[in-house]
Amino acid sequence: MSPALEVPPDLTEAMGEPEIRALLSDLDGKIVSMVLRRVELARYDQSLRRLSGMPVSDLAWENGVLERYGDELGRKGVDIGRAVLALSRLRAEHRPSRQGAPEPE
Repeated sequence: MSPALEVPPDLTEAMGEPEIRALLSDLDGKIVSMVLRRVELARYDQSLRRLSGMPVSDLAWENGVLERYGDELGRKGVDIGRAVLALSRLRAEHRPSRQGAPEPE
């Protein structure tokens, strides 16, 4: 038996598929922007650590990040956290494009 479908509280009026898809599209855009901003900040942090003679990665901190994703989103959240951390480790020449299009090799 599947759980009952819960309507999010911000959907107080009946909405059709186009309106819901528009909201989902808007959220996806915000998620992408936030991930890109996080990647920028992480790379800056890595540069500061490198310049200070410290290891680029702080594994204890990264494990804490994964734990938070898992606590908030469950087991699949850890996968999301790993993907976000992996994006942060990409070299600058492989940086994701802000438009979402693949970069030429």
